[in-house]
Amino acid sequence: MSDTPEQRDMTLVSHDGHILLMSCKQFVDEIVLGDACFVCGVSPRDKPFNDEHIIPRWVLRRFGLFDKQITLPTGERRHYRGYRVPCCVNCNSLLGDTVETPISQLLDGDYQAVAQRLDEPALRLLFTWLALLFFKVHLKDRSVRLHKDPRIGPEVIGDAYDWGDMHHLHAIVRSPYTKASLLPGVIGSLRIYEITSEITHDAWDYLDFSYDQTMVVRVGRVGIVATLNDSTAGESAWSDRLDVIDGPISELQLREIGAMFALANRDLIDRPVFSTLIYDKTFAMIACRRPPLKLKDFDPEAFGEVLLFAVRNYVEARAITVDSSRDPEKVAAAIATGHVRFLTFNGEFIRPEIFRESAS
Repeated sequence: MSDTPEQRDMTLVSHDGHILLMSCKQFVDEIVLGDACFVCGVSPRDKPFNDEHIIPRWVLRRFGLFDKQITLPTGERRHYRGYRVPCCVNCNSLLGDTVETPISQLLDGDYQAVAQRLDEPALRLLFTWLALLFFKVHLKDRSVRLHKDPRIGPEVIGDAYDWGDMHHLHAIVRSPYTKASLLPGVIGSLRIYEITSEITHDAWDYLDFSYDQTMVVRVGRVGIVATLNDSTAGESAWSDRLDVIDGPISELQLREIGAMFALANRDLIDRPVFSTLIYDKTFAMIACRRPPLKLKDFDPEAFGEVLLFAVRNYVEARAITVDSSRDPEKVAAAIATGHVRFLTFNGEFIRPEIFRESAS
């Protein structure tokens, strides 16, 4: 069974009553617009709920974030500890045992220790965790008001999302519950790097490009960039620049790679097609049909717009120097042209020490 457009109205249930494939309509009605558990689909009227932390508890513990606040896209601030989405007790425990605990162990220690653990099963687990994190952040946007003043209007951030486009992502997020296998091509662009020359001194960082399903995550000295629905197109499109990286990178460089992946995904002409295959109502596999890589012509201004979004907070903090200036307006204008680079210069990798010197 596939979750292609013709077949999205069908929900398939296993012999033991588990939803193996949730239709797009049920996904939108009950998960996005409703209050059902985002994993199994059960109603809070039928089973006990304790809800799922969007930023995992192990991250909150490791970096002392329980009593700190997260800044939402609207500028509103909320405590990390109360930043949650609906989830039943059973599924919360399941995600803890099968995803969060193993990931906390995988991402423990320095970059070299993490890199040594990243075999194929670990990469699939990491990709699933990233999809889970991205999905929870955006599901929460269904309850985050677009306007601080409710008199302006009742709209929420999530109103702008194409939730049908997240149907495939939801299938990946549910894979620990459905035990669905991720077949080749499903895992998108995914790179990890050692982070050095800190500017912000934050050990945890999260940024996403919502409409491009691309994210940048920092866990201590480990930086992760991923696109969730491009079947590695971003890595392929930017391989010439990525291949020259031969050492640790800065926070700015990590975010530039995120911008590169996001733009490549946006510029894809023929997109991958993802399907959920169900066999004998017993087990599921998530598959991908990947067309040849073909992108629109590179537009410097489009890249500048994406890069500026990625580094805006550094610009406003006067942590970036461009043409001997840290003035936010001048730096932002320069980046917006699409000709500012933090990662490479004339094809050579820029050593991150230069950013530590310019920020000092």
